[in-house]
Amino acid sequence: MLIPSYLKKHSVLFSIFTGAFSLVLTNSAFNILLPNFVSMYGISTSLGGWIIALYMLAMTITMPLTSLVVDRLGRKRTYMLGIGLYGSFSIIGGLFYSYVEIVMLVRFIHGISAGLMIPLSLVLLFDCYGKESRGRVTGIWGMLLMIAPAIGPTLGGIIMEVGELRHLFWINVPFALFSIVMCAVQIKPYQPARRKSIHREGIMLLVMSIALLSLGIQLLSNPTVPMWIVYILFGLGVMTLIRFIQKENTREEPIIRYKLLRRNPIFRTVVIISVIQDSVMFGAIFVLPLLFQEVFSLSASVIGAMFIPTAICTSLFVWVGGKWMDSGKSLNFIVVGVGFIVISIMAFVFLPPSISIIVIVFFMALRGIGMGLSDMTVTTIGLNSLPEEDMHEGSALSSTIERLLSSFTVMLLAVYYDVRWQSLVQSGESIEYAKWLALKEECFVLGSLMLITLPLILFINRKKVDIVVGSENKSTV
Repeated sequence: MLIPSYLKKHSVLFSIFTGAFSLVLTNSAFNILLPNFVSMYGISTSLGGWIIALYMLAMTITMPLTSLVVDRLGRKRTYMLGIGLYGSFSIIGGLFYSYVEIVMLVRFIHGISAGLMIPLSLVLLFDCYGKESRGRVTGIWGMLLMIAPAIGPTLGGIIMEVGELRHLFWINVPFALFSIVMCAVQIKPYQPARRKSIHREGIMLLVMSIALLSLGIQLLSNPTVPMWIVYILFGLGVMTLIRFIQKENTREEPIIRYKLLRRNPIFRTVVIISVIQDSVMFGAIFVLPLLFQEVFSLSASVIGAMFIPTAICTSLFVWVGGKWMDSGKSLNFIVVGVGFIVISIMAFVFLPPSISIIVIVFFMALRGIGMGLSDMTVTTIGLNSLPEEDMHEGSALSSTIERLLSSFTVMLLAVYYDVRWQSLVQSGESIEYAKWLALKEECFVLGSLMLITLPLILFINRKKVDIVVGSENKSTV
């Protein structure tokens, strides 16, 4: 009797989690399959990279438009639309996986699904749980979702070794079907607000700006593309984005409510913190594998295993951080988490190449603890500071900014790494030492960038963010 009541209480969490888990699992599995795509379809590496890049491109374009879809359909139907697209196009991918054009189309639609589902997932949970328990719910949510990227690459490798690509599509179908049925039954219906007018010019400017900037990022590392083309794409993307913002600021109900950043200091501060955290996280994902391979001479399988302690510790401590947040105590544990991230990244600036693998595992685990204590907790604080009706727009706005600037961070790290180690070699250093020095410098930059968030987190702590504990209601911003 106890178990069914518990399941009923958290049925919305299970419903939303099932679809999101499958989405993250599959995408993390696809991210390591580039060599398989090249050999399977007989295509170039640059073309194969688009199978992965199209997902991120579609998701980045869709996220800011989610608020417009929600305005027309409501939160529940928008989320179910994302799951429906995800499941139906997984079937198409499973049936026609031998055609690379179909696989690219499916990955693009999967990205659209992610753009609809990711901004709404936490918002739907917040609708069902009071502010006194949102920290713990966010912790459980983050803990469960961290399992997917931890096992996704392994799953993708196993499927490609013992099966075929179609199995990676078909595995999504039962998850999507279960999730859409559960969401239809368990999530309460929402009346569409219909307060936004559809401005075709604004939508076109937004899609064009993000597409141009994302395309420029993808082509920057492609040696076959002249740099002047990349510069033109970035220039056009920036000009189009500026024009979009100018047009939207004149509208009473814009597609993206940038005023949320101006009028809410807590939300604005949280977006800055989240952008820096995401940039450091994706930057570390770029730098650390290179460091492990070029400096510590670890094999590909061992490098993949190095990220398992990070995923495990993140999943555990994101729940701990959420629980501490709900207790109403000081948010200084977020500062501790940021400190752990700084130490774990800065350590690689000083570790010698002959260091024991156990020490590397320790610092990777420490980074996971820091991410768990700080990342999702900060996100919860930002959403809690918004009115209920603005949560989905705030989530979409924050996610879009984070994705774009994180992509720029990785791009800059890639360019700096190539230029720096080659210039050191020309000055007389060995290739091994040149690459080590370039990677150490990037670790130092990432650690220093993370330090910027400390005064911002202290600012949030002093503001007494709106967190309900029991019957006590703390002051809102």
